Amino acid sequence: MEARRFDPSLILGGVLCRFGYVRILFCAPLSPSGPGGLRPFPTTFWLACPWLVSRAGAVESEGGVRRLEEWLASHAPGPWREYGRLHQLLRLALLSPHQRDFLRRFRPSLFDGLRLGGVGGTRPRDGELRVKCLHLQTASWLALGRHPGAEWLRAEGLDGDCDGREALVPTAARGCARLPLAGGQEGLYPQGTGCRTAGGLSCA
Repeated sequence: MEARRFDPSLILGGVLCRFGYVRILFCAPLSPSGPGGLRPFPTTFWLACPWLVSRAGAVESEGGVRRLEEWLASHAPGPWREYGRLHQLLRLALLSPHQRDFLRRFRPSLFDGLRLGGVGGTRPRDGELRVKCLHLQTASWLALGRHPGAEWLRAEGLDGDCDGREALVPTAARGCARLPLAGGQEGLYPQGTGCRTAGGLSCA
């Protein structure tokens, strides 16, 4: 499994935990760092909480991605498809009319990836339900307040927090950056936040 570094230029906003740190980052669907100045970034919600990142990684290392796929396939295949459609609509809504028109005309394959991919850009393979990393599932669930696998995620402890232990670490030691939020609020998020990936799927 490979760790991916997060590009801060994608940040549109964030969700704070009860201790004032950014728990989840809300991200733009296009990065300016790709070939021709554009790269798709279908991960709308990025998990930033170090405690949850660690917990999700631990569950993944125990086969959590596959277990969630099996759970969704048996308990909520229809709601999972609807959830993927919600993520498609979110990504399209985050593109400006100019961006949508440009992508349709000049980068159709990139546009199709954003509009046809499900949660994190995943698509079924040979009709089989696919899940990206648990970091993404956790971030999407906590940000939106809903997920077809919420019962499973909760049972795995992916709705918890550090109980204040991480918040006691000095900001400089955490390598945190400040993130302006709506209403004059300000949150902190750890720079270089990575996301472990499974099954050959990256979070970007």
